Amino acid sequence: VDVPPNLKKTAEELNVVIKHFNVIYKLIDDIKEEINVTLPPKDVEETLGEAVVLQQFEITQGRKKNPVAGCRCVKGSLKRTAMYKIIRNGEVIHTGTLSSMRHLKDEVDVIKIDTECGLQLSEKSVNFQ
Repeated sequence: VDVPPNLKKTAEELNVVIKHFNVIYKLIDDIKEEINVTLPPKDVEETLGEAVVLQQFEITQGRKKNPVAGCRCVKGSLKRTAMYKIIRNGEVIHTGTLSSMRHLKDEVDVIKIDTECGLQLSEKSVNFQ
């Protein structure tokens, strides 16, 4: 169906896009696409692993003492590039990234279940205890 010229002109003045579809499924697909473009992306949180803090200790880097959490991975795996939540008594006390993940003396990218590691957060003021 053609759009009458006076409606076409009014639509242009109001910045309204007129689209033509010959199959209803194409209209529905177009509406879905427009909704996806308009809405902000939804952040999905996925738990990759869990660790228990066994002990907090400090390491000296230059002149600063930085806290490190001595942990054991109890579920899944830990990845150095992931986002971390520090939870104490069911309450999230910090969310952030790591600046270092070590197993023994080696810097590693992944820690598997039942492995101990040292995790140093990018934010140095977090108390793990």
